[in-house]
Amino acid sequence: MAICAIVLCSACANRPGEFASPEPVAVYVVLGEGGQAIARTIVLGNACPDLVVDGAAQPMRMRVAPGTAPQRPGQATPSAFPVGVCEATLPSAVRTASVAGRSLPLAKPEPQRIVVLGDTGCRIKQSDKAFQNCSDPGAWPFQAVADAAAKEHADLVIHVGDYHYRETPCPAKIGCGNSPWGYGWDAWNADLFQPAERLFAAAPWVVARGNHEECARAGQGWFRMLDTRPFTPQRSCDTPENDADADFSEPYAVPLGGHWQLVVFDSAKASRPLDVSNPSDAHILAQYEKEMRTVAALAAAPGMHSVFVCHHPVLGFSTDQKSGTSFGNQALMSAMKPLNGTRYFPAGVDVALDGHVHIFEAIDFSSPQPATIVTGHGGDNLDSELPDPLPVALASAAGVEVDFVAHSRSFGYLVMDRSPDGWILRAQRIDGSTLVVCTLTQKHLACARRGLLD
Repeated sequence: MAICAIVLCSACANRPGEFASPEPVAVYVVLGEGGQAIARTIVLGNACPDLVVDGAAQPMRMRVAPGTAPQRPGQATPSAFPVGVCEATLPSAVRTASVAGRSLPLAKPEPQRIVVLGDTGCRIKQSDKAFQNCSDPGAWPFQAVADAAAKEHADLVIHVGDYHYRETPCPAKIGCGNSPWGYGWDAWNADLFQPAERLFAAAPWVVARGNHEECARAGQGWFRMLDTRPFTPQRSCDTPENDADADFSEPYAVPLGGHWQLVVFDSAKASRPLDVSNPSDAHILAQYEKEMRTVAALAAAPGMHSVFVCHHPVLGFSTDQKSGTSFGNQALMSAMKPLNGTRYFPAGVDVALDGHVHIFEAIDFSSPQPATIVTGHGGDNLDSELPDPLPVALASAAGVEVDFVAHSRSFGYLVMDRSPDGWILRAQRIDGSTLVVCTLTQKHLACARRGLLD
């Protein structure tokens, strides 16, 4: 992606509608509460370009100006954002929209095809001794994943969280040695905006927050560039004293038409079991209990089928080289069970879309829980493969009986095509081959290929 320099020219008189400021370095659309489409532009400098809607220019507002964010405890260096983020809401009836001559993808009231992906950045983390080769498309294939997904011509993209992974310097003479690192714009741009340029141009995005975007990590960039609610100093991750609020977000719904909706949940602090004798963990549990009541209220809309979009799988399998395979997210389950019993999810939820685990999983239950899809295989280092067949004892949660699991340890993304009775799900590899095809009807999956429990 080219970054244009500012050129001073006393003879350059701009005609009406021409763009006089530097060309934007990123242009994209995110969908917020109620499906409100928000046009975003990342620019060098303090000037926002005009948004042209159906041929009429209107000013964009500066969401957050360029600057260096306050250095947080544990950060090796302050996060520099030498870019401004401009935004404007898009009317629902808009026919065309553009910024600096670059067309914006428009939201459709009833999207027919949705692409889902997650966990896409290039992992550089000294404490884990993890140094993914960001310059090798075979080792970090996110651009190939994003480009292949863009060719699906989807109406909507859902990212299930964890965009940023370049947290610490990479040792010299390793493939990531020249990579930017830290939590500022250069690392965010390298991890997300450059490789996903075509996918941002292809469709509006719904963005879920992952644990990599919690305040202690890449939260400052999350609130500047991706969060869909107004930017405020209190909800910026700039001040640790505000983390007890900024590490959580109220769930919201995005209508999909045809009695379907997304319910987007922020699970940034759900990576580990909670010890409620610890005041910090007690606060996390209280926040999630409150937010799960909001999920229940959103899912209770009459006749509505809800898709729960969350980074951490509530009822999914996790793999770890040290501890092996485990099942379920204890932090979220502890907040959901008092409200919904051993179904965990409200009655209106038909399926959960998750990430966090870096493989693909499609899980159906013979007990009353909704189906779960895990799409954490978008670019970051893949996790270990699940055992095949999976021992029944691994699926250990109160009231949960797993019927089958289809799974694969390979990079890719998910395509959801609307059908008369629900959705047809197609898990794709980046080489164009299909991992598995499933149908989602009446809260259950039926898959052509599957790894059965023994």
